[in-house]
Amino acid sequence: MNEKALQILGQYNIKLLRSFGGRGAVMLETEQGLKILKEFAGSKTKLPYEQMLLARLEEEGVCKVDRAIANISGELLSTGEYDTTWIIKNWPIGKECDTHSEDDLLKSMEILARLHKSARNIWQMENEETTKRLMGCDRRNELEKHNRELKRVQNFIRNKRKKGSFELLFLKYVQEIMEESLYAQQRLENSGYEELLQKAKMQGHICHGEYIHHNIFLNRQETAVVNFGRCEINLQINDLCLFLRKIMEKQNWNEALAGRMLEAYEKERPLSGEEHLYLAVSLYYPEKVWKLAHHYYNANKAWIPEKNTEKLEVFLNQESQRKQMIKNLLQFAP
Repeated sequence: MNEKALQILGQYNIKLLRSFGGRGAVMLETEQGLKILKEFAGSKTKLPYEQMLLARLEEEGVCKVDRAIANISGELLSTGEYDTTWIIKNWPIGKECDTHSEDDLLKSMEILARLHKSARNIWQMENEETTKRLMGCDRRNELEKHNRELKRVQNFIRNKRKKGSFELLFLKYVQEIMEESLYAQQRLENSGYEELLQKAKMQGHICHGEYIHHNIFLNRQETAVVNFGRCEINLQINDLCLFLRKIMEKQNWNEALAGRMLEAYEKERPLSGEEHLYLAVSLYYPEKVWKLAHHYYNANKAWIPEKNTEKLEVFLNQESQRKQMIKNLLQFAP
């Protein structure tokens, strides 16, 4: 263990057995169980609210979580050299959700639904500034910004004299992609999104914010969900959409599997018609292309990773399966 970590550990009543690296942090095997020590990069304002949510999830037996450990001064954050801030959290024992294991995927959907049922009406915002920090983005505004950026990238590449493989492939299909993205934005504007958003705000629906396989741990004894740093008040269906989209990209938009995953979720928390429509619109939006365009436009364009071209090719090759799944499973088509 390096000197920085030792300095921080000295501020805690923890008996260390051994330490090792993992997940960009220091894993601590202690007499009190497995912990993780890392620099804190989150919001100090949000941290107590996050801990409030984690306490509720553990109290109601939803899942194990990575709650922060207080130091000997009773603080959740500790200061190291050069005023760096550190945090120690409990860490689960188990393996990450296997994206190719149907049992893991169905269990993860069940956990998510139970998490969503529990994560409501927990936070009482003290002032307007705190409310802003805890509220998520309006998806309508997000899609509008994304679509403006896609147009900027299109114009930028079109005006370049020398174009690489990613740029040529992007230009070839960008018009079709833009039509899809604008249609999704339009459908979202004309759906019941406003009512869903107001309901989420009024009832304090909390999203995990980054519910992906890396943050889900499964073993025979218990299940755990970690990394709630992006939790917010917003439509909880956003978590479902993110997880389903990530898995479907790896599973070539397997309609039968997607149906069983949705069924697993809805056994615990049935979706309304408006939520089904919102899920369909969100999956229809070409999020992968926007992300690739965003990273391209904001990175060093003198060197474009070949991986970008490969990812765009995979998205284009999966287009028919993606649209067919959304049409058959969610009855959504332009």
